[in-house]
Amino acid sequence: MSHPSSVVSDPLIDSTPEFFANPYPTFARLREEAPVLWSKVGEYWLVTRYADVHDILGDLAFSKGARRWKQIDMLSKIVPQMKETMQYRGANMLNQNPPDHTRLRSLVNKAFTPTLINQMRGHIEEIANELLDAVQNKGKMDLMEDFCFPLPAIVISEMLGIPPKDRDKFKSWSHTITAALDPNPNIKLLDMAKIIRANQELIAYLKPLVADRRKDRKSDLISALVAAEEDGNKLSEAELISNTVLLLIAGHETTTNLIGNGTLALLRNPEQRAALEANPDLLHSAVSEFLRYDSPVQLIRRIAGQDIEIGGQTIKEGDSVLLSVGSANHDPAQFSDPDKLDIKRTNNKHVSFGYGIHHCLGSALAETEGQIAISTLLRRMPKLKLETKEVEIKRPFSLRGPKSLAVSF
Repeated sequence: MSHPSSVVSDPLIDSTPEFFANPYPTFARLREEAPVLWSKVGEYWLVTRYADVHDILGDLAFSKGARRWKQIDMLSKIVPQMKETMQYRGANMLNQNPPDHTRLRSLVNKAFTPTLINQMRGHIEEIANELLDAVQNKGKMDLMEDFCFPLPAIVISEMLGIPPKDRDKFKSWSHTITAALDPNPNIKLLDMAKIIRANQELIAYLKPLVADRRKDRKSDLISALVAAEEDGNKLSEAELISNTVLLLIAGHETTTNLIGNGTLALLRNPEQRAALEANPDLLHSAVSEFLRYDSPVQLIRRIAGQDIEIGGQTIKEGDSVLLSVGSANHDPAQFSDPDKLDIKRTNNKHVSFGYGIHHCLGSALAETEGQIAISTLLRRMPKLKLETKEVEIKRPFSLRGPKSLAVSF
C-alpha cells in the first residue's frame, strides 16, 4: 500500500526538547501546512485540526484496536506467556468496538456510577488535606511527587480495593506500561520486554485479588465489577482484569497530569490565578480550561474501517490514525485566542476526554479530583510559587505532564 510523501516531518518522531516543552506552535504549523500528515516512519496519519479530530472520534467507521508492534511478534516467539498477556490487555472496553464495546461499557458503568463518585467527594478532600499536612511545615515540595501523583493514585486504589502497601508497585507498573503509548515504532526490544513483563506482573497480581472478590464481595469497585450483570452477561476473568488495569492506569496517570498541568498553568498566569482565588465559583470552568489548554492526553489512536478522504488526503482502510488532541484543543477555528489561558472560557468543547461512544468513562471523577485538588492547594498554600523556570515534561508524549514541579509556599 503506497502513501504520499511529505516535506513536513512528523514532530512525534523527530521530536526536540523544544517541542516537548511546548508542542503547540508546531501543531499550529501542521494545521496550516499538513493537517493530515502521513508519517512514513511511524506508519500512521497524524490529524491535527479540531473538526477532523472531532469527526473521526464520532465516526464508527474508525475503529479501536490493540496496537500491533513488530517487537511483540518477535518476543512472542521466545516468551511463552506473551499470547495470554496480550489477550488480557486487549480485553478492555478501550480496545473494543460495538457490540463488544457496548456490552463491556454497560457492565462497567453499572459499577462506576455518578453516585459512587459523588460519595467520594468528602473523602477526596480528606486525602488532599492529609497530603498537604505532610509537607506543610517543610515550606517546599515536589508538587508532582508529593501531591499530584499520590492523590489520584490513592483514590483509584481505594475505589478498586488495592491494599495501601501495594501502591508503589502500581506506580512502577503503570509507568512502565504507559511507555508503550509512545508513537515511535523503533522502541527497543529490551524496552518492549520490560513493558510485557510489567503487564505480566500486574495481571499475576490481580488474578488472585479478583478470585478473592468472587468468593468474598467487599464494598469496592472490583467487587462491583464481579457483580455487574446485564441480560445474563457478566465480565469474563480476562475482561475483569483488563478493565481493572484500564481503570487503575487511566484513573491516576491522566488525573495526575491534569492537576500538575492545571497548577503549572495558574502559576505561570498569575492574573488567572487571582481571578480564581477571588471567585471560587469559576472552579468548574477553570478545570475544563486546564484540560483544553494543556491536555493530559495528547494522542488518541484509531484504525480506518474504510477508504475515506480527509483534509485532501485519502486514508486507506486499515491505516492507523493518530488524532492530536492537543492540537485540536488549540485550533483557532474552534477556540478564540486558543493559546491564552482563560478560566472564564464558555462553550469549551475540548476533546481531552475523547468524543462519541469512547468518551472517557472516568471524566466526572477526573474533573472532581482536579477541582478538589487545585482548590485545596490554593486555599491551603496562598503563597505557592514555582522554584524553577524550566519544567521537564515526562514521556511518553501521549500522556503530557511535568516530570517534577519544585514549589515553595
